[in-house]
Amino acid sequence: VEKLSVKMTFSTSCRACNSFLWWRQLAAAAVIVLSSGCSGSASWTRGDSTAELARRLRVAQAKMRDDKLDGLLLTTEQNVRYFTGYHSAFWLSPTRPWYVVVPATGLPIAVVPTIGEDVFLKARDQGVVAKVITWPSPQPEDDGVSHLVSVLKDVPSNFGRIGAEMGNHMTIRMPILDFNRMMQQLQEKGVAVVDGSNTLLRTRLVKSREEISKVEASCQAQSAAYAEVPSIVKAGMTESEACREVKRLLLLKGADDVPYVICRSGAGSYASFIEHPTERQLKEGDIFIIDTGSQVDGYYCDFNRNFAIGQPSEAARAAHEKVWQATEAALDILKPGITYKDLYNAMAQRMGLEGKGGVGRMGHSVGLQLTEWPSIHESTDEVIEEGQVLSIEPSWSLGPGDDRLIVTEESVEVTNTGYRLLSARASRDMPIIPTAKIQSDNNLRIEPSWASERCSSSGVNSSNDTAGKR
Repeated sequence: VEKLSVKMTFSTSCRACNSFLWWRQLAAAAVIVLSSGCSGSASWTRGDSTAELARRLRVAQAKMRDDKLDGLLLTTEQNVRYFTGYHSAFWLSPTRPWYVVVPATGLPIAVVPTIGEDVFLKARDQGVVAKVITWPSPQPEDDGVSHLVSVLKDVPSNFGRIGAEMGNHMTIRMPILDFNRMMQQLQEKGVAVVDGSNTLLRTRLVKSREEISKVEASCQAQSAAYAEVPSIVKAGMTESEACREVKRLLLLKGADDVPYVICRSGAGSYASFIEHPTERQLKEGDIFIIDTGSQVDGYYCDFNRNFAIGQPSEAARAAHEKVWQATEAALDILKPGITYKDLYNAMAQRMGLEGKGGVGRMGHSVGLQLTEWPSIHESTDEVIEEGQVLSIEPSWSLGPGDDRLIVTEESVEVTNTGYRLLSARASRDMPIIPTAKIQSDNNLRIEPSWASERCSSSGVNSSNDTAGKR
């Protein structure tokens, strides 16, 4: 498919028989069916298979040996999930610490509160963890620290080094006083706690098919929701009202959860796209951005869409064209073997960006976290590999000294020869949400935002490039 364009027109005479809403819903449903035909349907299974967990462990243990680590101490939701399969909303409670020790050989050991004993015993019975040690947390005087130190002292020692979540893109989810006490007790036994982020980040960077299928499913749900935004968001709504409607739509389209939804607007464009929505009303001439990180089985997608309330200004059109073309430039070169810096430079050159600009980077990796290492940045020399999942995110200001900008974003999988779009590619022209001034009295038109010059299922480009290059 080199180009898709769909317009559906229905006479408003349907109102006479009170069927207008039904026709509108039918039209929207048809849009989603056609959109799904473009992007395909991701097949995925809830939970982490034992084979997948074993694969992750093998990869991490090989990297641990390279980094001269005897083991890893895990305390955070994403890393504990990655190695044990434990996925729960209970992480939202900050009261209890959770510990998993991954030795350089053998199965992980769970040191967890009694409230989590049952789920980890099941993991032990499935051959995912070797041992489960529990205590009745909360117990502030010793909230599992003595048990944890005992386990770490027993880890077979070749290097006298235990890696912890201490580097960039990492946090330690345990009281710092407990962490310091643990380090002191280990040092007395000749064991050092060092930064283990290199092992963890590199292990998680390349995704398996099982992981990619969940990112793709979240992308498909989000793409389907974005396609219906012009039919549910209207001028006169507040940002908060519009955001609530979008959240409901994302869940209806198949997202498990939508932890990150940003809906902001501004006359001509927006100056912020990281804050909560406000009670500002959408008006003609506004640009409205929705930036969303939906989840399926704990795996995020991350891409945004821009909508014009009525006709956009020439400055907004020009900025949108800049970032759309910048994304094309990145996709044109994306394949294994190039670096993240190469992607950044391709986008910067296409936009004519000199020196530092934008919001500091032009994308990042995606997976169990909304944004993962590494960044698409001018200083990132990391080589791109097959199986990585990226969000490509250029931005452009409306003019010198103007704090308003346009940001666009796509989610892609790196394949062995190039890439595959996981999000339905944004249309080159910014979708328009009609206002009372431009709404036709005679027809209802739905122009889906997914209709674009690049189809996400095959990566076919409508330019002079060949499909084979994708």
